[in-house]
Amino acid sequence: MRRRGSVVIAITAVAAAAGVALAGAPAVADDGGGSGGGSGSGASYFVASLNAANEVPVPGGPAAGDQDAAALQFVEVKGATVTFAVKWSGTGKPTALHIHQGGKGVNGGVRIDLTPRLDKGRGKGAARTATGSVEVADAAVLKEFTSNPAGFYTNLHTADFPGGAVRGQFHRVTHGFDVDRALRSFQAPVLKGRQIYACVEGADGKRAFQQSDVRAVLAGGIDHSFVRPNSGTPQWIAPDRSAVTGSLISRSPNGAGNIPELDLRAEQSGKKRGLLARTTEILRLNTVGGVAPAGSCEEGSVAAVPYQADYVFIQG
Repeated sequence: MRRRGSVVIAITAVAAAAGVALAGAPAVADDGGGSGGGSGSGASYFVASLNAANEVPVPGGPAAGDQDAAALQFVEVKGATVTFAVKWSGTGKPTALHIHQGGKGVNGGVRIDLTPRLDKGRGKGAARTATGSVEVADAAVLKEFTSNPAGFYTNLHTADFPGGAVRGQFHRVTHGFDVDRALRSFQAPVLKGRQIYACVEGADGKRAFQQSDVRAVLAGGIDHSFVRPNSGTPQWIAPDRSAVTGSLISRSPNGAGNIPELDLRAEQSGKKRGLLARTTEILRLNTVGGVAPAGSCEEGSVAAVPYQADYVFIQG
């Protein structure tokens, strides 16, 4: 999978139908409003990291998958109101933004149409943003979405890629955020990374590879490793020496041959000002590779397995 050098959505700012049938009418009515939201009670929060590799082209259908593009989308659901904030780079002006029902690798019908609010887009250069709210009349759709976000994906369409330029499954964000400030959060892909495994003997007397470390460089010059080998505690250190460590909230399988996706609680461990100084939660998404070698191993041996992922840094 091609990794995009320009994919770090908004990292600079922080630092200084489409080939699928609608399956019935989308459960949406445009409310004419802008972004609103906040972190009030009764709301649920979600994020999706969009890339071309997640697209599922329809044979003989419209073009899908802009390899130069990426996007990051946040959603708040409160009552019947769905508020979103999205930013994208590396692609043309979006012509549509839909929330579909369907798991990874499966095309599904549009359930929520956010397209009417794309005219609120703003920004200059490669990175653009849009925010807005819609009212969803079908309570069952929202109940399904909030209870099983991984069963829904968002798809951003452009004139050159009417089948979808970039796509991403939704993931729950554990700690609420202010939707009006959601776009201060950013994602950074792994530019070069390896999961490190050491051969150890288990309680059953058999030797197998167990994770001892991770060594990766993310876009923006963020270094990623364990705080010390075999500690199991990941850390991220920015060039400005702001830093965070992570503790596991949840993990989700992401297919055979890929390490799981993670949701991690962030704790400050570096300078009080800087790129990571306001990070409260980290999600490891779109994982590829990195799985420990199977079978027995020679005692003392080490395996460094290449992997790719997009890390989303939620800002408080």
